[in-house]
Amino acid sequence: MRIGFASDYLGFERKEHLRARFARQGHVAEDFSTGNPDQPDHHSAADQLASAIYKNRIERGVLICSRPVGASVIANKQPGVRAALCHDANSACRGVEDDDMNLLVMGTSVVTDDLAWELASAFIRASYVPREQVFGIPPRRLARVIEHIRNNLDTPLAVSVLCGIAEMSQSHFSKLFKLSTGLTPHQFVLQERINRSKELLRHGHTKLVDVALGVGFENQAHFTTVFGNLVGMTPRQFQRAADDYFGAMYDVPLEVAVSQ
Repeated sequence: MRIGFASDYLGFERKEHLRARFARQGHVAEDFSTGNPDQPDHHSAADQLASAIYKNRIERGVLICSRPVGASVIANKQPGVRAALCHDANSACRGVEDDDMNLLVMGTSVVTDDLAWELASAFIRASYVPREQVFGIPPRRLARVIEHIRNNLDTPLAVSVLCGIAEMSQSHFSKLFKLSTGLTPHQFVLQERINRSKELLRHGHTKLVDVALGVGFENQAHFTTVFGNLVGMTPRQFQRAADDYFGAMYDVPLEVAVSQ
């Protein structure tokens, strides 16, 4: 495993001890402590280690410092980093198994060399089994994705961008998104675009080309085709019948599967 290590000046010797032991086990053990070589601080150590995780230079990180709470807060500001302060092996293990923790933080004044080794070993041995495989995308992540879609309907919404917001691989994200919403990401985006277009069409005299471009279609023809497939009438027919069909048409369900 590619493991990153960092410390402030008080945790330097303990960090070096740990790094050497993991290197002897065959792990790639890299030091990310920065700043003054004689007195590295917890802020720069946490920031550099978290950055290495975010950039995928390492898989897990171990940080030992005199201000572990502050270091955890700093590290967790980096997207994709899940840092936690642990002083017992069970927490270090469960943090990975339950919450996909990827950065272990320990306090210099609390852990001995032996305890630090015990905690770090439990942390490195543990594996994350995502509950999302059964239950779909966690609600907060899903909410972030949907909010981004609804706020950016007039722009291209590639799955590669959406999976980044959910902090998942593209294939994993697509499967879990359909499990959570009943639609593929592509189908969901089209549904949201058509729903937004209905709101615009109800305003009366909005030009169809402006509606099409405003909800992310490249041209009016494509918009008309998709709208007809999903709603059962053309945008113009919907616009003309808006008053009569307001209640019935607004929540028309998707009845036509849209291929990716």
